[in-house]
Amino acid sequence: TGPSIPKSFGVSGRIEAFDDRMLPRQTKTGIDIMSVNLLLDSESSPVVWRGPVLSGVVNQFWTDVLWNDIDYMFIDMPPGTGDVPLTVFQSLPLDGVIVVATPQDLVSMIVEKSINMVSLMNIPIIGVVENMAYAICPDCGKKIDIFGKSGIESVCSKFSVPLIGRLPIDPSLAKLCDSGIIELYENNYLSHAADVVEKFCAKNA
Repeated sequence: TGPSIPKSFGVSGRIEAFDDRMLPRQTKTGIDIMSVNLLLDSESSPVVWRGPVLSGVVNQFWTDVLWNDIDYMFIDMPPGTGDVPLTVFQSLPLDGVIVVATPQDLVSMIVEKSINMVSLMNIPIIGVVENMAYAICPDCGKKIDIFGKSGIESVCSKFSVPLIGRLPIDPSLAKLCDSGIIELYENNYLSHAADVVEKFCAKNA
């Protein structure tokens, strides 16, 4: 329901339709994107929809969008265990789930809820990625735990789920998101996570 994905990838304007199906917008490097924000008259319009309406839109994004021959489809969901994740887990043929966390203790509790929910739905968990895990001092290169020591490793150990990536607070990443060219970001922060996803999909193909 938010604008972050279209904004980060530099796509805007309302989507078009072909033969009663919606056409995803394409980014500079050919990534197909569909978002509620691409259905609105203005990108700043709020999405004031109740759960059943959102659930219907989620299903339409799967059944009524003209997806081409794609290698991977990532579904970015809101945090927590609400209507949208439940609809995705129950309605779409998922191969696996990547849980995204941040270092705070409160988030660790939410991550545990998410992992339990995914487990109840019998969907494999590919791994956990920790966002805003640390910052790097621009002067000395030292890693700084902005939010204090992370507890995500203990959560992963508790549920036997691998920690596959840690993404730092990086001003250059934020700048690229604001400029709509995040796909041009060059760094190896999540290279291991990408390898894990690729091997997981190959194994379960």
